[in-house]
Formats: sequence, structure tokens, C-alpha cells
Amino acid sequence: MPESFTLDWTLLSIMIVVAVIAGALLFSYLYKAYHRWLTWRRQRAGRIGEERAAKLLKREGYAVLKAQAPAQMVMRVDGAPVNIRVRADYLVQRAGKTYVAEVKTGDWAPRPTNGDTRRQLLEYSLIYKTDGVLLVDMAAQKIHRIEFEFPR
Repeated sequence: MPESFTLDWTLLSIMIVVAVIAGALLFSYLYKAYHRWLTWRRQRAGRIGEERAAKLLKREGYAVLKAQAPAQMVMRVDGAPVNIRVRADYLVQRAGKTYVAEVKTGDWAPRPTNGDTRRQLLEYSLIYKTDGVLLVDMAAQKIHRIEFEFPR
């Protein structure tokens, strides 16, 4: 006569809990690794885009004065000063005028009407006080001169 099989519910419960925890830890590790890879990939694409942008700017007659040009301003929050630091991709010059140039790659970022891009360009125009702002669209291989008009 075959021996009857008895199920140890306590052992089974412990095994299920351990499996769920192990699965959650594995998922967390893979999720973080994927996001690290995506960040690395975006940064690499940005670096390559900036290198190509310097060549495009030179081809279009701009002299690159400085790459990764830092600047700063003071913003007051409830009267307390807060230092704000920014870093534009390039300061360039052409025909005696100096411009701050921002390089964008991808589908949405190079659009001057994209909210994040527009705000960044506006911030640069205020902080750098150059003769103008350039948006270098690497997808289209085009340099846009950006000007802001404010209501009176």
C-alpha cells in the first residue's frame, strides 16, 4: 500500500514567503540596473551629440569659446539668497556676437516649444547675458536662434 502524502502547510508557507521576497529583491535589482543602463545610454548619446554639435557650429561659422560653460546667479527665497549654478553646453561667437548654445538630441527636447527646453533657454538668456541663445537640434542638424519677447 502506498504511503500517504501529507502536506506540511507551515513549510509550504515559509517557502512561498521566501520565494516572494527573493523575487521582489531580484526585480528590484534588475529594475535599478535597467535604469542605470538607460541613464548611461542617455548620457552617452548626449556626449556624442555635443561632440557633433561642436563640429556643426564650426561648420556654420561659429567659433567655440568654451564648452560646458558655467555661470551662476542668486535667487532669493523668502529673502534668503540661494546660489544657482548652471552649465551651458557651449559659448560661441560669430560676427562679433557671443551666443550661449544648448545642444539637444532626441525627438522632443530639440523642439523650442518643449516646456523644459524653453524654460532652460530662457534661464540661459537671463543668466549669461550674451547676444543671443542658440538651440542646436542634432536630430535635424540645425541651429535655431532663439529670441524672447515679453509683454509690456
